[in-house]
Amino acid sequence: MKFEDVHARTAQLEQEAMTMGLLRTPVQPQGFSECFYFGREGRYQCMVMELLSRSLEDCVQICKGKFNPLSTALVGEQLICRLEYLHSKGIVHRDIKPENFMCGAGPKVHHLYMIDFGLSKRYYDKNHVVMRDKLSLTGTARYASINAHKGLEQSRRDDLEAVGHMLLYFLRGVLPWSGLDATTKEEKYRKIRQKKEDTPLSELCEKFPKEFKDYLEYARNLDFQERPNYKWCRALFAEVREKEGPCEDHGFEWLAGQKIDVDSLVPLNPWTTPRQPDEPDQAAKGSGGRRGWCICGGKMPRND
Repeated sequence: MKFEDVHARTAQLEQEAMTMGLLRTPVQPQGFSECFYFGREGRYQCMVMELLSRSLEDCVQICKGKFNPLSTALVGEQLICRLEYLHSKGIVHRDIKPENFMCGAGPKVHHLYMIDFGLSKRYYDKNHVVMRDKLSLTGTARYASINAHKGLEQSRRDDLEAVGHMLLYFLRGVLPWSGLDATTKEEKYRKIRQKKEDTPLSELCEKFPKEFKDYLEYARNLDFQERPNYKWCRALFAEVREKEGPCEDHGFEWLAGQKIDVDSLVPLNPWTTPRQPDEPDQAAKGSGGRRGWCICGGKMPRND
């Protein structure tokens, strides 16, 4: 491995350790692996983390390349909670992909964990970061937001859009911009961006519950500094879950047929909405608040 690659990987590990330390303050949350140790051992930087199980990409392969809408909705619900918590710490992930979400082990086999914060970045530190352009693409091109392809600074909206692309990958098994021929990385990225922009959401989401289209359309229409309505996003997937199910939190199709002692499972905690860094104090909210764009042509609940 080249010195430059070693240096970059070390920087990523340091970023990951710092982020994981921030995430466990004041308590270790569900869905984020506990870091027991990070430091240098001889020539090497070492990180000791909580043992997890398989990744969502592994789960897709177990399910023969795709998930049914119910499992995808269950995934979506948990992933929005993970993003909401991460964003509440002023951090965006910037590398959303199936390999960066893991199942827990043992009695937490139905818990989905967000991992790999090597490319994460602060978007809020006393103030929201300013918009920048002409940036190189950070993240995985298959799932990256259109604005990330355009070289724009990433914010919360980009994580949400990338999750939307990933959920469609789970449903479809393949995305229209996968496997495009290109002779250079730059050409490949350009073709992927063009295909994302040219593919109508009605075509991308055809034959699947409309809530998946609603979600992706909402994410793509968020402004750079806009605080997402995470509650509304979770409600979309809860609606799919109710229509396709109902089912328990451990009702993932890849767990079907396994001998699981349901009584021994650690339940998912009831979701407590974390305060976002740009969210006004309770006493200062009053009757104001910004109403967001709504796919139904009306007004969504205020983000307050």
